[in-house]
Amino acid sequence: MKELQNKHLVIFDFDETLCKTNGKVVVMTKLPVTNHKKYLTPFEYAEFRESGEYSETIHELDFKDFIGYPQNGEPILPVMNKLFDALKSEQYIVALVTGRDELSGPKAWLNDNFVDTSKMILLCAGDPNKRMCYEGLINTYEPTDVTVYEDCKYYIAQCEEVCSKYQIPCASVLVADGQIKWGWRNNDNR
Repeated sequence: MKELQNKHLVIFDFDETLCKTNGKVVVMTKLPVTNHKKYLTPFEYAEFRESGEYSETIHELDFKDFIGYPQNGEPILPVMNKLFDALKSEQYIVALVTGRDELSGPKAWLNDNFVDTSKMILLCAGDPNKRMCYEGLINTYEPTDVTVYEDCKYYIAQCEEVCSKYQIPCASVLVADGQIKWGWRNNDNR
């Protein structure tokens, strides 16, 4: 493990960052009178959970679009190219951190898209809170810096928070609509 320490850690999200799935989280209201359903993108779902609106007693969640192999998943090429570049270089530790609660589908999809997953660390948070995955990576590999590729500012903020705790520089790359959004911060020097 020592050979992986003190390198630049590059973290990639899966859904809507490496793989365009168009999957939705279904949020159903349990109240029999309303029987209301909302269909949320991964980004909208993270915001919904963070807002405090979610209640286990009121809402039922359906993640069937995010179980197993992503149906109709298409590579997001600009980010996939960054992944391939990072995997080729000895100066990087490359990790996948997904909010999914299983890795078999993402791993199979990555392998089918010519990604050598044996050169990656694969983690699933099983929750919108990815802090524990980021903590584990930072404490295990003690990186010099971190770059995170994410489709959601909420997850970027989590990674930045953990990096700040350990005084590790963090570069954050937002992915939206199948593109890398380089200027998304506007006047933010991080």
